Amino acid sequence: MGKNKSRKKNGSGEIIDIFRNYGFIRTDSFGQDMEEIPFEITKDMIQYKDGKEFIEYSVNVNFELKKGVFLRDRNIREAINLKFDKNNLITRERKQSIPYLEQVKEKFNYFNVEIPDLQKLKKDFLSTKDFRDLLLNDNVSPSKIDEILSNFSKSNELIFKTDDDVLYEYLKQEGFHPYMLEYFVNGLFLNKGELSLLVPTEKQQKLTVSDIVLIDKIDKIFREKILKWILEIENAYKSLLSRISTNETGGDIIAGNVVKYWANSTDKEKSSQYKRAKNRYKYLRHSDQFDYIGNEFIPIDDLMDQMDLSNLENLLTSFDNFSKAGIEKDGQKIKAIFPWVRDIVLHKEVLRDLRVIRNAAAHGRPIIPRMVDPDFNPNWDMEIDNPTGRTKIAKWDLFQAFQEYNLRKGATEETSLILMQTIYGNPYRKAWFELNFIYHRFISLFDSKRYQDFCVESAHFLNYMDLTNRNDEEIFFNPILADMGDLTAFEACGIPPAYRVIDNEAIISRDVAENHRKTTIQNQLGDHF
Repeated sequence: MGKNKSRKKNGSGEIIDIFRNYGFIRTDSFGQDMEEIPFEITKDMIQYKDGKEFIEYSVNVNFELKKGVFLRDRNIREAINLKFDKNNLITRERKQSIPYLEQVKEKFNYFNVEIPDLQKLKKDFLSTKDFRDLLLNDNVSPSKIDEILSNFSKSNELIFKTDDDVLYEYLKQEGFHPYMLEYFVNGLFLNKGELSLLVPTEKQQKLTVSDIVLIDKIDKIFREKILKWILEIENAYKSLLSRISTNETGGDIIAGNVVKYWANSTDKEKSSQYKRAKNRYKYLRHSDQFDYIGNEFIPIDDLMDQMDLSNLENLLTSFDNFSKAGIEKDGQKIKAIFPWVRDIVLHKEVLRDLRVIRNAAAHGRPIIPRMVDPDFNPNWDMEIDNPTGRTKIAKWDLFQAFQEYNLRKGATEETSLILMQTIYGNPYRKAWFELNFIYHRFISLFDSKRYQDFCVESAHFLNYMDLTNRNDEEIFFNPILADMGDLTAFEACGIPPAYRVIDNEAIISRDVAENHRKTTIQNQLGDHF
């Protein structure tokens, strides 16, 4: 898996897959055998015949390779300007959009989710027994009950005309919503086609709609915890700067320089942050804690109140830059290097990467399926076969420490690259790995309370080793990650379920962080620690 030195931008290959809006080309044109590169279907490829749409193309195709296409929080490569063999054009009917309930039935069948007998469900929905009993308990007269139940039955007959009407109502009552179709991906589940290769059909696990609803519930809890843990990272870094500004020699001067820099900045974002911070405690009694009249600038704590993950990196970098520049203290110019801040800034890339998972969690987008879906990255196949040639993994801040960890565990260099690429190549898994890394690598050094709280809470939620004492009530009211169950038939197929993947990579990050700390602190910070 040597580094790809080919700089060729034009290629040729064979179209191996065509979907409704995109396809894949297999090519050997760029120094790597059997690469699969995605391309978009263009309007000039679509033909119309008898009211139907067809995609016109040839199996053999020439194309240009476009790099640096930003898709789902990472850069990918795609094929553009396709040139087909005009003498060997073929057409394929273009797939049409599938109605919601048809998608449900297709996905449920593909991933072994059972749908109850719809005729029995319809009979239950049309039954008036429970409603009659309720009316009798309310002392409604018999004649009035007959009238109400007659209208009730007529209304239900109009609602439940078809099996699809019954299915829709069933899904609604079970708490299943259209967005939950996003959970049906290989990696979180194993489709029954692949499962059948190793597990006989009669022995395959049959899932229910309530199982999918539980997965969604667990994913929501996971999102809430991710948001909380990222917020605590922000608070830990802010508390560190606050403590330095009040307790460390020269810290107050550095903090003042940072605030002054923000106040005088022509950058719109910084200017807006400072203005909001300046009015933060206006006309509030809490403002008595600081002399806003005698001081030209606000305290750094007020400014930090306006910061979140997206701009905290700039604040830390500015604080570190002013520290390196030196300050006047008691008539002498000194450099006030604060090692914890310097350490964080040297490796600020990992803080920046958290935005991906934070934004998804904040906007309610499912996270677990994105972490384990191999198709989430359209360049997955080409990258996993040649990580150093197709990605910038070697420049990853964690690369060396992670590589050393894998080699120490007995992996070859080739296997180690593949193991790392499975994390590096998926922005959600990478962010999850780095979230844990930040706690073990940085926060453990200066905020033991937050670090311990994170360790205890995450260990409880991620633990899958001892589940013997968990009953249905506990799973319902306080589910943990492993309560989603083994959805990939691990013992039979060897494919670890999502809860094992997520927990195992959190554990690995702790060892990688320890290795990273030993090497980088000694090499980069010397005697400051």
